[in-house]
Amino acid sequence: MRIAHPMGLAVAVVLQLVLLSSCTTPVPATVTRAPATPLKSNLKIFVQATVQQGRIVESLRNAGIDAQESLPGADYTLLVKVGRNRRSTQCGGISNVAYLLSDEGRYVLVIKGRGLTGSCRPNIFDEMSYMLSSYVGS
Repeated sequence: MRIAHPMGLAVAVVLQLVLLSSCTTPVPATVTRAPATPLKSNLKIFVQATVQQGRIVESLRNAGIDAQESLPGADYTLLVKVGRNRRSTQCGGISNVAYLLSDEGRYVLVIKGRGLTGSCRPNIFDEMSYMLSSYVGS
């Protein structure tokens, strides 16, 4: 990229910094697909995640959800997608996270957000788990 004026270079650098930092700010959890009919309550949810599964199960259980790490006997499946770290901190990183709750292979509830993961407090997993508990909790 060629910039003819020195002030143009400064503007370009500031613009790049703004664009980079906007990807690292937390985004509150939001329901992007709500269930069409009321979900069953007080049931078991099988949690499927490639990273931080223990931490996710802990957050779900703290929110009052009967989360389990094995499929037999589960009423719903929760697929948790955790994106790459956008910024690292001492306790974890900031990542995009999606909770995809399915019933017999159909997504019935989708929650998305961006925030701190790992052992950080507050944590995006806690926020999303409490949001999920308002739909399937006790």
